[in-house]
Amino acid sequence: DLDFETAGRVLDSASQVSPEQDVVLKARKEIFDFRASYAEELEKQAVTAMDAGRFDEAERALIGLVALGDMDPVLRRLRNRLEEARVYGGLKPGQLIRDHFMDGGFWTPESVIVRAGSFMMGAPAFEEGREDNEGPQHRVVFQRGFAIGRSEVTVDQFREFVKRSGYRSDAEKFGYSLVYDQYSGRMSKRERVNWRHDYEGREAEDRLPVLHVSWNDAKAYAHWLAMGTGKPYRLPTEAEFEYALRAGSVTRFWWGDGAPAAVVENLTGERDVSRSRRQWDTFFENYGDRFWGPAPTASFASNPWGLHDIGGNAAEWVMDCWHDSYIRAPVDGRAWVNPGCDQRVVRGGYWASSPDRSRSAYRVPASASNRDARTGFRIARDL
Repeated sequence: DLDFETAGRVLDSASQVSPEQDVVLKARKEIFDFRASYAEELEKQAVTAMDAGRFDEAERALIGLVALGDMDPVLRRLRNRLEEARVYGGLKPGQLIRDHFMDGGFWTPESVIVRAGSFMMGAPAFEEGREDNEGPQHRVVFQRGFAIGRSEVTVDQFREFVKRSGYRSDAEKFGYSLVYDQYSGRMSKRERVNWRHDYEGREAEDRLPVLHVSWNDAKAYAHWLAMGTGKPYRLPTEAEFEYALRAGSVTRFWWGDGAPAAVVENLTGERDVSRSRRQWDTFFENYGDRFWGPAPTASFASNPWGLHDIGGNAAEWVMDCWHDSYIRAPVDGRAWVNPGCDQRVVRGGYWASSPDRSRSAYRVPASASNRDARTGFRIARDL
């Protein structure tokens, strides 16, 4: 009946009345072995339930171990593992993951596990370059970790999506996008430009971040990953993006308050020069990264949490609808979405952003069908 305490008392009594102590010792060994086997089975049940996300079932197995008594070391280890499973899905902060499609032959882009925690979202009232839509600053708490793309989705990765799904992007449907003109230094409309092209409208290299994609296109890509893998892929929320971008920092940029001392991102640097010998009007002083236009993804070192290109290279779509302040914004990190909204949020600096627009708190609205040579995206996934 799994009442090991009563069994022990009965054996203690038996040892006092039976002249055949071998019988008692044998019974003690049988009960010891049975108890150990039962404890091992409960531990296995708990771990299996945790790995499957059945946390109530795991708790019941742990209660069974408590009832056995003298299981404190095992219980401590399993409770720590259960907490990790609840918060990180059994994974570790900083761990790289990717998922295989259920029909085989294809993997998702790599994602980084981001730790649970909290941060102050938005810009402090007196931050240099602050805009009104970046406040009020407020604390956001992530009770669970999440995964976010290690870098931006590439042209090659988006090509695989189009090939396998038959998807037509908004640029293809509408017949144009906006490209950068080297000689005027401005964005201009050009027909027959889509995700296959780079920031100038030429054929794009495979490793470049995919551009000329709308919010609709980015969401469709994430949905395709979710359907193909059975995992909850999506776009990052605005809070997740800023939390991962800041990586624990409270400064204007994730690397500090001014121009970086070393090359960290694809930014507007004083030493950058275009093919037409153009230089930036506003720039990070004494900085140069050798790129005018987007760089191949992960060309630079990551931020402290293992994310590449999150503060520069291409601006990025996030899930949220646009709101012109953070009044009544969610404080748990979820997306702030209003049914039927058309204006979405773009976060992160890009290859031509001024320093003020490369700040960690900078945000801008755009129509869900907007596409141009500045904006790409990265994926996210629930654990």
